[in-house]
Amino acid sequence: MRRPDATGRVDAMRYTPALIRTKTGLRATVDFVSGGILDLVDTVRGRRRPLTPPRRMWGLVTASHDDFHAAGANLRDFLIEQGLQRDHRVLDVGCGIGRLALALTGYLEPPGSYDGFDIMPVAIRWCQRITRVYPHFRFQLADVHSARYHPRGRMKPSAYVFPYERASFDYVVLSSVFSHMLPDDMAQYVAEIARVLRPGGRALISCYLLTPEIRAVLDPTRSALTFRHPGPGYWAEFPEMPEAALAYDASQVHALYTAHALEIVHQFPGTWSTTKTQGQDLIIATKI
Repeated sequence: MRRPDATGRVDAMRYTPALIRTKTGLRATVDFVSGGILDLVDTVRGRRRPLTPPRRMWGLVTASHDDFHAAGANLRDFLIEQGLQRDHRVLDVGCGIGRLALALTGYLEPPGSYDGFDIMPVAIRWCQRITRVYPHFRFQLADVHSARYHPRGRMKPSAYVFPYERASFDYVVLSSVFSHMLPDDMAQYVAEIARVLRPGGRALISCYLLTPEIRAVLDPTRSALTFRHPGPGYWAEFPEMPEAALAYDASQVHALYTAHALEIVHQFPGTWSTTKTQGQDLIIATKI
């Protein structure tokens, strides 16, 4: 089984702050036009799958050229390999535009269910279409502030409490969430993951982890990211906007897990340090 390639949303951040808006605007225009044409071609040829978001939205959660369905199916199959069962309750933190959700609609069966939340209003509005067809799949907007993704959000991530009861879920998934979170925010989310997981439940989280061995191989000519800029408790790729891409010392993350009774059972290295792809490291932990 090929491990899922959890990539971050930092490809538009390789410029100075003054140029980011221009780069983002140009890319949005190109994606809108080319995506619309490809969607139209798929529709005319009968190849457009139900509930597939328009291509102009794909770039919200991954590189716009990635295959939306293949990426979701690969993550679903990996979760199944790592213990996900049909009757499990799944929480998808940062569910985006429903890439994993759509892949799970043919797998999870009641009493199994799926809950997802995200801070992007446009993403949640789209995902709520899935609920109309699959009522055991539910989505809600987290009113959490993010300068890039939800500037009108009213709550700090470091104070956000997941809107679910204790021990509600068998599996929690976070894909490219901690790579955009400052230390206090990440600590709060780890505490909430531990709270909503049932004993024996599992969490799959992607992030960027630094160790002495990883630091030794980081090279801007071959590494997608180098994280050379230290901050208070983190390492940033872009010091002018740290939340674009953040890495943490592995020992720091491991200690945080231990503090919340989350035992790491598997860790898979990403491709970001040795190739130009931004594939993140994966951690699978179980609630003790």
